[in-house]
Order: sequence, then C-alpha cells, then structure tokens
Amino acid sequence: MSFLEGTGLELGIGIAIGMLAGTTGTRGSARGRMTLLAGVIGLVVGFLLSGAADLSGALGGVLALVGAVLGCLVISDLVSGASRREGSGGGAVGFLVSLVALLVVAAALLLPVLTLLVIVGLVWLGAARHRRAQRKHAGLRVLR
Repeated sequence: MSFLEGTGLELGIGIAIGMLAGTTGTRGSARGRMTLLAGVIGLVVGFLLSGAADLSGALGGVLALVGAVLGCLVISDLVSGASRREGSGGGAVGFLVSLVALLVVAAALLLPVLTLLVIVGLVWLGAARHRRAQRKHAGLRVLR
C-alpha cells in the first residue's frame, strides 16, 4: 500500500468515526465533548490500523484524529440544524448519515483516493452552512 493510499484509508476511517459521533446532533459544550470523544476514538483506531496502512503509528493516529474531528463538527451541525427545523425528524437524518458513513468506510477500504472527495465535500458543506449562518445573523443585526 502506498503512502497516499494509507493516508486515504486513515482519513476515511477517521471521517466515518466522526460522522457516526456527529449523528447525535449535539450543540454547545456537549458538541465539544462529543468531538473530543470522536477524536480520541479516531486516534486509537488510527494507531491500531497504522500497520495495515503502512504508516507510522503516530501519523496514522493523527490522520484519523483529524478526520474524526472534521467529520464530527460538520455532521453534528448538519443534524442539529435538521432536528431543530423538523422537530423529532432528526433521527431520519442521523440514520442517513450513518449509511453514508458506511459508504465512506467502504470507499476508504476499496479505493482510498476517494477519501479526498469526501474531504472536499465536508469542507464545502461546512463552509456553505457557515456562510448561510453569517447571512442570517447579518440580517438579524439590521433589524435592531
């Protein structure tokens, strides 16, 4: 396994861990604790899988930690917003995100280069949600 494939594998597994942790849709300090938990789990799993990815233990752990934190932050914001708008309908979004997390794991195992597309998608989703929130708050400031 090459360095790029090992990196894609570790990041993909970390992102899937973060996505699963983010399905809780927590906000505030609970979101921070859930992100920290996802990061620790990603660190441990990345360290344990580093041999299969032909990476050093520390690098594998850090890559999975970064993926888990990114996945958890973006997905918890997404699920939180959906459950806030739909009431109790956030469970369906959490289920769909869990299915996508399984697809991310499959892609990371079979074709680790696809993890780059997942990273681009998560960054785009996070940036779009941030821009939308900024516009909303700018509109609210005008009303004062």
